[in-house]
Amino acid sequence: MAASRRAGVRVRLTALAVLVVGLGLVAGGAVALTLVRDQLTGNAEAEARRQAGSYAPMISGGLTSALPPLVQVVTRDGTVLGAGSELAHTRLLALWPENGAVKGTSRLPDGEHYVVAGVSASVRDRPVAVYAAVSLEHADEGVEAATTALVIIVPILLIAVGGTAWLVVGRTLRPVEAIRERVTEITASQLDRRVPEPPTDDEVGRLARTMNEMLARLEEVHDRQRRFAADAAHELRSPLASLRTRLEVGLAHPSRTNWVRLAGDLHREAVRLGDLTDELIVLALADGVTEPVEQVDLDEVVLTEIDAVRTRGVVDVELTPFSAARLRGRAGELSRVVRNLLDNAEHHAAHRITVGLWSADGFAELVVADDGPGIPAPDRAKVFERFYRSQRARDRDTGGVGLGLAIVREVTERHGGAVWLADSADGACFHVRLPLAADPA
Repeated sequence: MAASRRAGVRVRLTALAVLVVGLGLVAGGAVALTLVRDQLTGNAEAEARRQAGSYAPMISGGLTSALPPLVQVVTRDGTVLGAGSELAHTRLLALWPENGAVKGTSRLPDGEHYVVAGVSASVRDRPVAVYAAVSLEHADEGVEAATTALVIIVPILLIAVGGTAWLVVGRTLRPVEAIRERVTEITASQLDRRVPEPPTDDEVGRLARTMNEMLARLEEVHDRQRRFAADAAHELRSPLASLRTRLEVGLAHPSRTNWVRLAGDLHREAVRLGDLTDELIVLALADGVTEPVEQVDLDEVVLTEIDAVRTRGVVDVELTPFSAARLRGRAGELSRVVRNLLDNAEHHAAHRITVGLWSADGFAELVVADDGPGIPAPDRAKVFERFYRSQRARDRDTGGVGLGLAIVREVTERHGGAVWLADSADGACFHVRLPLAADPA
């Protein structure tokens, strides 16, 4: 089916080229034939006028000699006073040269077509018309020769145009066919393959480059999904194994098991599983965002999340500096960014969290800092990776699952912003920069 579609495009483009060129040649040929006929007929008319005009002064004293073969002298009442040897005594032209000259065509008894020109003259003060005829045989022969040439040349040109168009279209479609064949060979396990790119910078070349860019994006998404599945399976295996082991031990030794303590341990593991599941759902939905983009007051989002931290009363929260900032985004995702940063700061802070928000150069910048132990230098480049946790976080029972900061980075970048960990004298200092909403015109 693909081959038939390709041949169909090739045939249609070739037929279109032949049709357009054919119509142009026919129209051009018709114009050329008209010009040839007009030129040859005009030459014959000029010759007829010259003959009639050159003979008119010669008959003013009377018809004293024989007239040329194709010259005729006629009175106003239509009487033929004299005619050449090749003309019958029938008036050549019914028109009278009122304004000094007249022209027309006539068919003589010999069957040939003639052009006739007439001029005014007088014979012994008697007004007459002198007509001269010139054969159009040469004009007809010229037009016939031109027509014959066009009949021969036009089909040859059309064949040449059709063949050239067929070859050129085929050559143009060859890279497209190569792209199609390569795409049919690419499967989900071969997303590292690319379609061949022609060296030209035309539409086909841009199509190939665009498809390769699309394949690169698909490969990136596929790799991320594969890593996500592997990481999720790895992270889920540990708490599930812990739950099963503790239950099996308890069931194997029910009389020696402290069921209240076991229930508390299982509850903590269940909470960790719930938190991990929530984070995984957020990441799983990251590539299929359905929440609408709207105007969001980032300062209100920050204040709402800060109230939740203050309500828990674990640490103090200080605002400095803090100003309003409005941007276009998804309120739920931006709330998740602020919440994850505050949760991370609350988890590591000793006594205080400092939150700042300001606008400058078309961007809103959010800063969340804590007075905790900070993040070791080797870990700073990795804290935004999925499921990454520093050794200090792993050693604490309340350590997270390593997805909070990864979500912060992905949501921030999806909103056209950036997040980074700045140098700080003590604790950790996270910066989030997001583009402000454009002022309405």
